[in-house]
Amino acid sequence: MQDKRVQEVYNSYFIFNNERALSTDTPSELSVTDLTSYATYVDKTRRYDNQIIVRDICNLESLDNSLELFDINLPLEISVEPKAITPELNSWLSSHEFTNVFEHEFLQLTQENLLASNDSSNAINVEVWGHSKVDDFLSLLKTSGVSCSDDIWLKKRSLYCTDKFRSYVAFVNGMPCAWATSFFESKHVILANAYTQEEFRGRGCQKALLDARIKDAFDNGIEVVLTDVELNSTSSRNCKSFGFTSVGVRNVWCKEI
Repeated sequence: MQDKRVQEVYNSYFIFNNERALSTDTPSELSVTDLTSYATYVDKTRRYDNQIIVRDICNLESLDNSLELFDINLPLEISVEPKAITPELNSWLSSHEFTNVFEHEFLQLTQENLLASNDSSNAINVEVWGHSKVDDFLSLLKTSGVSCSDDIWLKKRSLYCTDKFRSYVAFVNGMPCAWATSFFESKHVILANAYTQEEFRGRGCQKALLDARIKDAFDNGIEVVLTDVELNSTSSRNCKSFGFTSVGVRNVWCKEI
């Protein structure tokens, strides 16, 4: 589904997210094993950084052995690409109490395929916040439910509002009410997290932020814009209205803890 370079970009993004996690300052124990047919991401210090990506038909005994790497008390997500799906794998997942929860769609955009934006509201202003605004950005993050102690923030703040991990803030009537981020890696960028405060939803903030991030990416020499969304979601439709095309879908299986 993804070429080797795009896989490397997503791996870099995963490792970066693992490092910037605001829930803990415990040193990461992330271990990534990339095999021919699947890859494992294991970190017993991070609640949400444990997953297996199955890219091709694989040996189920090998998968059994890989399960032993994970802490049974932490959530584990297994993502399966279309060419890896077999009745045997589906049976194996069900027998290990995994449930197919949603479909994860991967999108990409080049400048040649970019469509003109047509309905971002003129009432919405978007700013790129540099590192001098990093503490203000944390305050905005906290409006979305993010919690972070002062000690953790001192250790992690250097990773936010940088040229590599860029932060965009939308204003309505002069009030910061929505935000989004982008992860820059060589000639690629991944559109990362995004959030709009509840009382400002439905006004086009995320479309304005999407437009701003795309323009900023191409203005900075990016060749391919990448993102991942839930299939058939509003985010998917918004991206496709700008010219993004689907490059594949993964079935995501999860186990309740």
